[in-house]
Amino acid sequence: MTTQQKRKVLEAMFPYMKLDNYGHTTIRNVYFDTDNYRLVRRSIEKPVYKEKLRIRSYDQAKPQDKVFIELKKKYDDVVYKRREALTQLETLEWLVRRTPFPKATQIGNEIDYFFKFYCS
Repeated sequence: MTTQQKRKVLEAMFPYMKLDNYGHTTIRNVYFDTDNYRLVRRSIEKPVYKEKLRIRSYDQAKPQDKVFIELKKKYDDVVYKRREALTQLETLEWLVRRTPFPKATQIGNEIDYFFKFYCS
């Protein structure tokens, strides 16, 4: 989005928005999908069950800062979130070098399986 586009969007939203306690929080997300956008297309279909994987940080992360790897599942309008916290560096090692998930936990295993199944 260009600076001009951002300005126009903010101007259009202004009458409908009110700053709250989280108004200056920066949330950054990276969502994962297949090469043919299987997960987002499935989500758009509004199925009874869907799932997605994202990485989230609450500020600009540095290599040793924590980020959250989240596996979100939605069944019948109920959202279940499974997440692990890793450093940004650990996360990049896992994603780029395809190392085993750094936490050998049930949630870590679920996240690792999902990523390998859909995103590798």
